[in-house]
Amino acid sequence: MGEVARLVESLTPQDRQALAFLDMRVRAREPAEWTSEGAEPTYGVLNCLRFWEILIRRMEDEWVRQDYYLADEYLNVLTSRDRAEDFLEVMPAGLRAKTSRCIDRLDARFRDLTFEDRGAELSKYWYPLAEGQEVRWWWTRRPIDLPPGW
Repeated sequence: MGEVARLVESLTPQDRQALAFLDMRVRAREPAEWTSEGAEPTYGVLNCLRFWEILIRRMEDEWVRQDYYLADEYLNVLTSRDRAEDFLEVMPAGLRAKTSRCIDRLDARFRDLTFEDRGAELSKYWYPLAEGQEVRWWWTRRPIDLPPGW
């Protein structure tokens, strides 16, 4: 079972209500065609965590199921990690603690699969990083093994 699935299992009705409120705010900003009726928004709380976990699994598997994985796809997942961090800031304390534990475990796995290069690799593709505007630690790390098609 994955980290996000464990988190979902641990949610109380109050946690679910808090997530629904955060997702409602996201849904209001996302184009309607991104989300089917009643579904989580594409960039809602849990989906952002799922995107992060999927990337980490792909890296752990050494990209074996990937014919290619473009830098833009990788950057998109990093922005999902940004959103997860932003969600933490507005969560009720109990939910924040549970979600933080999930993120911490995923982040540890990510660190094991990357190395600090001060953003040298990603700054080729992400201007805020090249201009010194992006400072979150996951943006300054490079995968040990770059995916095919990068």
